[in-house]
Amino acid sequence: MKFHKAKIQKGIYGELSKIKEELDEAYDAESQNQDLMLLIELSDIIGAVGGVSKKYGFTIEQLIKFAKLRSKVAIEEECE
Repeated sequence: MKFHKAKIQKGIYGELSKIKEELDEAYDAESQNQDLMLLIELSDIIGAVGGVSKKYGFTIEQLIKFAKLRSKVAIEEECE
């Protein structure tokens, strides 16, 4: 059984290509209006990001902390 309608190139775990694969799958899930599939793909994106971050010596927790800081700065800049 095939869930995705779009042709999606497989990536390699720990490489940026895996993030692209999961993002492409998320776009495909969204285009099919498949909320559960989208949830799965979004969680797969987080896993793929974790694999790349580990390759470069970062933890997923460090990325989340930094992402929150960047979001805070972006919001503050929009309010100026």
